[in-house]
Amino acid sequence: MREAISARETWPFECLHCLRVWEEEYVVHRARDEQGVDVVVWTRDDVAVQPPWSGMTCPGCGCGTVTTFPTGYLAHHPEITLGRPAVKAPAGETPARGAPFASHALLTLALLLLTGAGLYERLHVR
Repeated sequence: MREAISARETWPFECLHCLRVWEEEYVVHRARDEQGVDVVVWTRDDVAVQPPWSGMTCPGCGCGTVTTFPTGYLAHHPEITLGRPAVKAPAGETPARGAPFASHALLTLALLLLTGAGLYERLHVR
């Protein structure tokens, strides 16, 4: 390996299931091998890991549906607290889990009912 460069990068994440927000620090080793091919190795705590955009799971709920923010995003948004849900619930309430799924399910159910009613009318009238 030649021309090796290492840099620390902090990546912010958000779980799309429980809305937890957290950061992970990586050391990125970039090098070029003897054939001129670029090689990138991501490490966390001196252990080689997958890149941040691949295979991350939420430390809170274990869900694999995780997204990243641009580097420095959280520094410009102090309203987002690390380790906490990104959306604040009204006083005395906890954020609803699975709310996005529930809204899609209700919409699908409503469409099915309307379609079914229309079909019933067509079949019943004839």
